[in-house]
Amino acid sequence: MSETYVTMKIREAMAQAQGSRAQAQRILMAWALADEQLMRGLCKPFLKGITGAAIERAYRGGPAVPAMAPAAAAPSGATSRRAPAPQRLTQAQLDAIVARMGGTRLANQPPILNGAPPPKSEGTVKQAASVKALAAAFHRKKF
Repeated sequence: MSETYVTMKIREAMAQAQGSRAQAQRILMAWALADEQLMRGLCKPFLKGITGAAIERAYRGGPAVPAMAPAAAAPSGATSRRAPAPQRLTQAQLDAIVARMGGTRLANQPPILNGAPPPKSEGTVKQAASVKALAAAFHRKKF
């Protein structure tokens, strides 16, 4: 598995492709599938990343060996498929979920953001006065 062998095969593929990088890549991939020494030489620099990705996929419960993507198997003119759009829940479904959790959802009640309740009205006035006092304390006079 010498680096010179891999380099020689890369140059040979580029010469056969007559300057087309895409064609040279296809030629080199075909040769690598038939030549184990070439495959090992091409993959060796990336082996750590490949194995790390395989372990991460197995850790997350995904397939150990990923299947070929539809875009890679399709002809070059085909477009890749997008992931399906997330489905939205209806009002009845939301109410059923909230009821199972032991609460009630009011349609006219503003949503609670980040788990914090909405601010109270008297706190808003006090907070505004505090912010104004801080701004006045840091206000510099212009000469």
